[in-house]
Amino acid sequence: MKAPAWLSGPAIRHSDPTRLLAAQLALLDGNVGTALRASTLGAWLTAAAFWFTLEDRGVVLWAVWTTLLCAVGGVVHRRLPRPEGPDGTATAWRYVRVMGWLCLGLGGTWGALPLLFIDPARPASLHIVVGVMAGLSSAGLLVFAPVWRLAQMFWLSCMLPLVVALLRLQDPVMTSLAIGGMLYLVAMALYARQTGAAVGRALALRMDKEDLVRRLREQTQQAQVARDQAEQAQQTAEEADRAKTLFLASASHDLRQPLHAAGLFLGSLGRSGLNARQALLLEHAKASNTAASEMLNTLLDFSKVATGMVQPQPHSFALQSLFHKLERELAPWAADKGLNLRMRDTILTPFADPGLVELILRNLLLNAIRYTERGGVLLACRQRAGRAVIEVWDTGIGIPPEAHQSIFQAFRQLDNPQRDRRNGLGLGLAIVQGLAQAMGVSVTLVSCPGRGTVFRLNLPQGLTPPRVTQELPASPDDLHGLRVLLIDDDEGVRLAMHDLMGIWGVQCVVVASSEEALQCLSHFEPDVVLADYRLHRAHTGVQAVASVRERLGWEVPAALVTGDTAAERLQEAQTQGMALLHKPVPAALLQSLLRDLKLAGAGLSPGSVPG
Repeated sequence: MKAPAWLSGPAIRHSDPTRLLAAQLALLDGNVGTALRASTLGAWLTAAAFWFTLEDRGVVLWAVWTTLLCAVGGVVHRRLPRPEGPDGTATAWRYVRVMGWLCLGLGGTWGALPLLFIDPARPASLHIVVGVMAGLSSAGLLVFAPVWRLAQMFWLSCMLPLVVALLRLQDPVMTSLAIGGMLYLVAMALYARQTGAAVGRALALRMDKEDLVRRLREQTQQAQVARDQAEQAQQTAEEADRAKTLFLASASHDLRQPLHAAGLFLGSLGRSGLNARQALLLEHAKASNTAASEMLNTLLDFSKVATGMVQPQPHSFALQSLFHKLERELAPWAADKGLNLRMRDTILTPFADPGLVELILRNLLLNAIRYTERGGVLLACRQRAGRAVIEVWDTGIGIPPEAHQSIFQAFRQLDNPQRDRRNGLGLGLAIVQGLAQAMGVSVTLVSCPGRGTVFRLNLPQGLTPPRVTQELPASPDDLHGLRVLLIDDDEGVRLAMHDLMGIWGVQCVVVASSEEALQCLSHFEPDVVLADYRLHRAHTGVQAVASVRERLGWEVPAALVTGDTAAERLQEAQTQGMALLHKPVPAALLQSLLRDLKLAGAGLSPGSVPG
């Protein structure tokens, strides 16, 4: 129900006219009680003036009537419902009607004063009445200005009787005074209208400010709620990230342990004099174990990339040593398929994280070997525009142009609808893309379907090329007589390592904890210590090696062989001067590690030529 426009007088623009009317009436409501008390006091002062000046006692009855009217009006006013709430407009109608009758009654009572008590024979009566009425009209302006229609009802019922009383005297002076009274009425009406409009605009402005403050408070509260939700979401994401990190670490360690032991057992079995059929079955078992290890490594690498756990640590490094490492590792795989894996020597030293570069190149080379049936694979590096551009060429099936972007998506494979596990999981190039983005470098490709593909990894060039040393080929005979202490809490790993090293001629003592390691030092002094990172009772391999070194009194060469792939493990190993290998470790790589540690114990740098 819309508020009636006549109640608030001049049109005042506001989004909620009912609320504006309620505010105007509330302002008026605060003045009514004071006006009734002032009217009662004014009536008795007027009666006193007539009593003491003109000795007219009849005005006392008028004063008594005015007092009764004000008393009744005060009671009615206190019981009136205020125009608030959803039914504010209907309540305002009732409030205005009652107040209108009160204004007419009060104004008529004061209007009766000039009609009853002005006496031409007594000029003092005229002076008292006109003075009282002028003051009364000014006071009424202050009281009823918020609702100017009510003000008009009061003034007309109050002042028109005065004009009539003056005209009734039929005196030129009184007539002039009556005309002046009418002009005064018109002026007061206009003034009341302007005052009411000003009051209405002030109220509208105040409500707009209150609305603005309320909206700002609501927006602030909403923003606070949003911040709280964002903080909660961030906290939840951080907790989920920590849970993912813990899961990956646990999965990496727990899954790598049996695969590592199985690989060592298979390595031992291969040197135990098998017949042709047994040798064939062993090769199949080795292939399955290798495939499982590859899939595990791929899944864990992809999980690290997907969860943002990769933190590059770039520095200058010799690319040639990485090429040799990849060639030793992957050349047998290429040879099994009748492919030629070649590495072009380079003296370039890129500035990047060598571990991440190794992962990228290994995935690119494995991908090239899987999808190449004839010909070969080439790994090379060129210097272009001050940058080291590593290239992986193959003569495989090629990649159609429309698939140049999609092949970097997870689990995306070309020409493998049957999901042949020999072709991997389709995560290799997704890992390559994620690692490259983590380092802030680019990987591009050029391909000709049916003829082959070249992938290019663009790396910044390092400043100081380190000296590249010649590596010696590893041989089991190099390890004969080597004394190795193995600390690992996994029984399967201990058995497999002891058996395999026995075949290599290595004297190996296996223990499950650092306490057992210290006990065996009384009768066995190792040349090399190998330790798992996670041991029983929250001990670590780093702590175990430190205890052994302290008991021996010298820095015995040591390495961590662990399934924990967290970046912190590498930092701990480097800080303690220890090598690090991740399970599962191929037998050939384990031989190479023991050879390097043996040379280090003899005072030579690992992997260098003595003399």
